[in-house]
Amino acid sequence: MKNQTHQSYIKSTFYRVISVLSYKELPKTFVIFYSVGILLYLIPLTRDLFKAITPLSLIFVIASLLWHHKKWDRSFLLFIAIVITSSFFIEAVGVETGAIFGQYKYLSALGPKVLETPLLIGVNWLMLTYCSAAIMEYIRRRSSGTVDVAIKIIGGALIMVVYDVAVELVAPQMGMWQFISDYPPVENFVMWFVMALFYHIIFAGLKIKPVGRPAIALFMCQIVFFLAIYLYWQIALYLN
Repeated sequence: MKNQTHQSYIKSTFYRVISVLSYKELPKTFVIFYSVGILLYLIPLTRDLFKAITPLSLIFVIASLLWHHKKWDRSFLLFIAIVITSSFFIEAVGVETGAIFGQYKYLSALGPKVLETPLLIGVNWLMLTYCSAAIMEYIRRRSSGTVDVAIKIIGGALIMVVYDVAVELVAPQMGMWQFISDYPPVENFVMWFVMALFYHIIFAGLKIKPVGRPAIALFMCQIVFFLAIYLYWQIALYLN
């Protein structure tokens, strides 16, 4: 009897955990997840913990999102392979030469590195391309067809540049990466746009259909997350 009760408890707990990762609940889960992340970062005692779990957090959100992708065919797998491998090697060359994005280096928060470049950096590019494509697909549907493929591609690339503008405000403080200058040079944003444009062209050319609400929610949560941390540091700087 006790064994049955214990098994029943484990099963119910499992289903509760799975339920928060459902398509319907995932946007809410992302909001809670990033709210907790903000708290972990803002509390000095837990800031090191926040940095330590950043790689696992990135894996969690991208896995939760792509779990709901409907069509895992050769086109989608090809897209994943292209984005992850090409972005990693471009970043590695950029770190080594300083000729692509400007002179910068990766810090420790994004996890293990090869060629001084985090192994997870390609996963981040994948997530951003997918989420920005989902935003543009939503805009296309709401526009009653007035947004064509070219606008979707360019719009998706611009959305990714906006993301970079936001994350660059706090990247050094969060232990992700740091430029020699106080803020990235113009070529960093130009290259972000070029790479994002390339990935969105592939995304559109392979006719990949992104999931909607979870991807949009994830992107918005990240933007709010970075801006909240930036605001925290601005207030701290003002008070000092």
